[in-house]
Order: sequence, then C-alpha cells, then structure tokens
Amino acid sequence: MTVRDDFKGQGVGTELMRAAVDMADNWLNLLRLELTVFVDNEPAIRLYKKYGFVIEGTLSRYAFRAGQYINVFTMARFRQG
Repeated sequence: MTVRDDFKGQGVGTELMRAAVDMADNWLNLLRLELTVFVDNEPAIRLYKKYGFVIEGTLSRYAFRAGQYINVFTMARFRQG
C-alpha cells in the first residue's frame, strides 16, 4: 500500500491500514498478515507497529532505489483473540 505524497500526514495510511486489518480479521478470518517495508520508512514502520506488526527480520539489499541497494524489514501481525 502507498499513499500519494500530497496526501501524506492526513490519516490516509491509518485509514487504509484500519480497513485492511478489519477485513483480514473480521471478513477473511486470516490469522497472519505480513508485509515488507523499507528500513528508512519510519512513518510506515510506526503505523504498522501501531496495528500490532512486529519486525521479524531484515532482507538485505532487497531493492535498488535511487542508485543504491536498500534493505527492507519483514513485519507480521497475528490476529488477536
């Protein structure tokens, strides 16, 4: 998921994550959600932690961005209850 730059900081990401978690928990009955996030994307990492995601590992040199390789965190969340 991504939010356009001109909409960042307006709660769009929070609402998208709330809807995704609600669908996973209450409609799809998923036990585990997982994602990858660039290690330097602090706002996204904070958002994911707010929704119960934890960092499970680091994938080194995962993507080539702006002329260099960058790592990502793998994060996962297990349904409550």
